[in-house]
Amino acid sequence: MRILMSALQPGGGIRTFFRYIYSQPCFSDCRFTLVAPGRGLADFLAEFVPDNRITVVPARQGNVAFTRQLRELIAGDDFQLLHSHGFSAGLLTELARTGYSIPHLMTAHDVFLPAQFSGWKGRVKHLGMSLLFRRMTKIHTVTEDASRNLLEFFPAIERNRVHGILHGVDTEYFRDGNPRALKAELGLEQQTPLLGFFGRFMGQKGFRLLVDALEEIHRARSVAPLPHVATFGWGGFIREDYEYLTNKGLADYFHQCEQTDNMAAAIKGVDVVVMPSRWEACGLLGMEVLAAGVPIVGSQCIGLREVLEGSPARTVPVGDSRELTKALVAELSERESRRSSFGKFQPVAVEKFHIKRPAESLRRLYTQMLAGESAQ
Repeated sequence: MRILMSALQPGGGIRTFFRYIYSQPCFSDCRFTLVAPGRGLADFLAEFVPDNRITVVPARQGNVAFTRQLRELIAGDDFQLLHSHGFSAGLLTELARTGYSIPHLMTAHDVFLPAQFSGWKGRVKHLGMSLLFRRMTKIHTVTEDASRNLLEFFPAIERNRVHGILHGVDTEYFRDGNPRALKAELGLEQQTPLLGFFGRFMGQKGFRLLVDALEEIHRARSVAPLPHVATFGWGGFIREDYEYLTNKGLADYFHQCEQTDNMAAAIKGVDVVVMPSRWEACGLLGMEVLAAGVPIVGSQCIGLREVLEGSPARTVPVGDSRELTKALVAELSERESRRSSFGKFQPVAVEKFHIKRPAESLRRLYTQMLAGESAQ
């Protein structure tokens, strides 16, 4: 099967999707041509995806040039399926296939927020997006939460065109990883509680909620010894966020660590992972943490609540630093028993979130689209 893929912003989430999904054996008979901005993407895929499975073609700059490039590839080759990743790439890919009968699948890697469609410009934008979404053969979302979000904002899309497939991770890697001696690296005593924050420094990930919660814990001295936080995020507003916590007198309790290729070791090196996100398409970090058998406190936001549901994880309302404070105090006060609870849940998480399940579901969707069948 020959598939033409497109992506305009192949950042962390989309790269992780490519790495996990297309390395699976069920895609061994597929050959992908991926049109996307370079930025080391080809080298990244070569490291994790079997040889010759994905060929990266650098995307031309600008929406018009990108659309024309896709049309040229559709017209000049024998691709059987189009698969776009992300809303922007999906909309332009749908424009590019105008006049061609090749089926088009878009994977939605994000969710919509009301502010995106405010004002008359927002309404015009919404109308145009709705028209193109309705033309797509199928739309794949990475959680049922994300499916509901899409249909809530675009109710004109036929429900049978939208397919929610809960994403997954390499759960065995996170199960089998060895803990990193983070406390020793940071000069902390073993009894000192260490929280882990693995999100980027942007409003979506809720880092300042964690700062506010830690400030309250320190003020009330509600945990002893006082907890520290190891952060592994990057980019965004890291400078501003660290200035924010420094102004609160917490600089000695936050430790920015270098990015790591061994996430399993880093996750297992902390006592509790904190994920106070405001929204997610799919809370992959939550899957990784549960597969590692490590306690996690997360928000009840879209895309994360679905992952944490049924697990021992404590969850808190979105944007509520007071409830986050209470949850962290409770979690750290019961560290030993909570670690045991997550250890017992680990085999469930390893099976539930294994990447083989969503990969095979996506592969079946490919086959059904080519056969013109309705996916079950």
